[in-house]
Amino acid sequence: MKNNRLIIISYRLPFSIQVQNKVTTVKPSSGGLVTAVKSLDLSASSQKPVWIGCADFTQRTWEKHRHEVNDDFEYVPVFLDKATNKHFYNGFANSVLWPLFHYFPSYVDYHDEDLAAYQTANQQVCEKVMELLQPNDLVWVHDYHFLALPQLIREQEPKATIGFFLHIPFPSNELLRLLPRRCRDYLLTGLLGADLIGFHTNDYLIHFLKSVQLNLGLPHTLAKIFNQDRAVQCQAFPIGINYGLYNDGYNQPEVIEERRALKESYPGKIIFSVDRLDYTKGVMQRLDALEAFLQAHPEWKGNLVFILVVIPSRDEIQTYWERKQMIEQAVGRINGKFATLTWVPIVYRYASLSFPQLLALYTACDVAMITPLRDGMNLVAKEFVASRQDQQGVLLLSELTGAANELGEALLVNPLDEYEVADQLNAGLTMAPEEQQRRIAIMQQRIAGYDVKQWANEFFESLLTARRGQEKSPVRSLKGVGKHKLLTAYEQAQSRLLLLDYDGTLAEFASKPELAAPSAEVLELLRELAAIPQNKVVVISGRAHDTLEDWLSGLPIDIVAEHGTFIRQEGSWRSPVLDDGSWKDTVRPLMADFVSRCAGSFIEEKSHSLAWHYRNVSEAMGFDRSREMITTLQSLLPYQLRVIDGNKVVEVKNADTDKGRMAKQLAMAYPYEFVLAIGDDRTDEDLFSVLLSPTHHTIKVGRGATSAGYRLDSVPQVLALLHELVNHSQLAKTE
Repeated sequence: MKNNRLIIISYRLPFSIQVQNKVTTVKPSSGGLVTAVKSLDLSASSQKPVWIGCADFTQRTWEKHRHEVNDDFEYVPVFLDKATNKHFYNGFANSVLWPLFHYFPSYVDYHDEDLAAYQTANQQVCEKVMELLQPNDLVWVHDYHFLALPQLIREQEPKATIGFFLHIPFPSNELLRLLPRRCRDYLLTGLLGADLIGFHTNDYLIHFLKSVQLNLGLPHTLAKIFNQDRAVQCQAFPIGINYGLYNDGYNQPEVIEERRALKESYPGKIIFSVDRLDYTKGVMQRLDALEAFLQAHPEWKGNLVFILVVIPSRDEIQTYWERKQMIEQAVGRINGKFATLTWVPIVYRYASLSFPQLLALYTACDVAMITPLRDGMNLVAKEFVASRQDQQGVLLLSELTGAANELGEALLVNPLDEYEVADQLNAGLTMAPEEQQRRIAIMQQRIAGYDVKQWANEFFESLLTARRGQEKSPVRSLKGVGKHKLLTAYEQAQSRLLLLDYDGTLAEFASKPELAAPSAEVLELLRELAAIPQNKVVVISGRAHDTLEDWLSGLPIDIVAEHGTFIRQEGSWRSPVLDDGSWKDTVRPLMADFVSRCAGSFIEEKSHSLAWHYRNVSEAMGFDRSREMITTLQSLLPYQLRVIDGNKVVEVKNADTDKGRMAKQLAMAYPYEFVLAIGDDRTDEDLFSVLLSPTHHTIKVGRGATSAGYRLDSVPQVLALLHELVNHSQLAKTE
């Protein structure tokens, strides 16, 4: 991170200012994010990292006590007015995004004024960022409170380096669709302002990529989304913990004393559970499972205790306050049902824990029961594993947490199945010490090797790589110096390969495919280019091969048709694809159903593909139906087939070949000194991505992100360039 200042943005600042009995105290936070940032090598920067967050104190209080805050960072509070903060935080962030992203759609309470407050808060934070932003700064935005912020910053400073990390799950598109269209498009577009978007797991990453494709129509390749003139890299970074802090804590004197007191007070088996007050944490289901366990295993009565700690959280929101009441009623009911005069099964506490108390409970318990209904990661599970320096204890973990992907040696359960949880709880309580040691040791090795420091460093290495990629390969308009270089390279080469797309490149799109026949100008241009001895001209298109034969048969050029499934060389056609087309009988009825539901669309059948065109359909209808078709086809088709999301067309073809593979074969068939590829479609990105040599020149026609080196705006500009190539050859000949 040499010469890079870091700007962190999160909803909460890493400290709190508390007033009690008229005494104000400043308490630092020791959360994972603080630890992660402090672990980064920031020594090369001459300036402190900046931390921006929303203040839960007044500006007057801040001015009076700011000197008491540790000076590891330059802290910049954003003072939102009370109404905005209420509708932004309690309203949209925690009554819409939180329940929806955690798969609790029935808890979503959407109001337009809450979204407006969310937009206002994101804009105010953006303004604060812009006051501070300097060249070479690295901006790291955190969590669901600021999904819109990356794009707001990007609009103000296009060259900014922005990373975003989501600390909660990203839901499937079916859930995201519950939001109004303008709302979900605003959120997705907001995220795409980042250079790098991080998620806890690959599942969340895939949900995001699919949502962007289905809602915004943006393609992705290897988790890279092409948006306007930029590529946005997406990646999974499973957040870790400060492993040493929890592992070393086992032998702290305070922890030893607390652990001794717990063992003395509860001589039987101890089951421990700790969670914030939240409906996603599954506390009620946990209590149901304990009841089922005690019912099925009466031999444990009097021989164990379930210590349930609930940390206060957001109890000003009604659903949280109601949840607290439900938990307390269930605890009372179960204790009343099973307790004796000398024993109660559940010890319940609604309060925060000190670090020694938490470590003592982690290290004294026989089973850590961590079974949320949905959790982005769940660091409690990792903390428990890290704390067990004795390599004893059993982790009972919900399979619906992000941590379950890493902690496969835990007893994994579906938290909604109370009988499975009860059975696994019994298995944990009776597990042999040797088996406990084996499982814990494996999990400890894994999480020690990828702790919170490694997580932060890997994120920043990826962010810097993404920035270098943006700087290294800007797509330049083909004019000035760039155009002069291309024409000079063309003129000096003694062997040239010209790969030219057809629709949108040599000819404008037409309402029906058959209406886009080549003009006399195009035919003459191709003839003149092909007549130059140094040139090999290839039209490489998704068009049907018989159509291209009709249009271009008299020209001395090669033709690649149907995205590479047919090729004409020296006047004769061949197909490198072995495909009997039997799959069409399955796909054709699906496409026909979409035609019946989307007036103006139609099916085009080619030898080795089927294409559904929606160019003549209204923008909104065509887009919605095309997204639905893509989802359907990708879910149903075998791997041998590929779904192409083209320009106003969805096409299904054999996956064995594409424009890229054919272009690579053609370029390698002869030692060409100059290769030029021009295309406008997403299918042409296959072609651009394989032509990476300095002698290869790629041109994207029209707008949109691309891996091409240059850009032309329109078909007339393409034809003008081809005229110049002809003229340069003729001038060179006369000279």
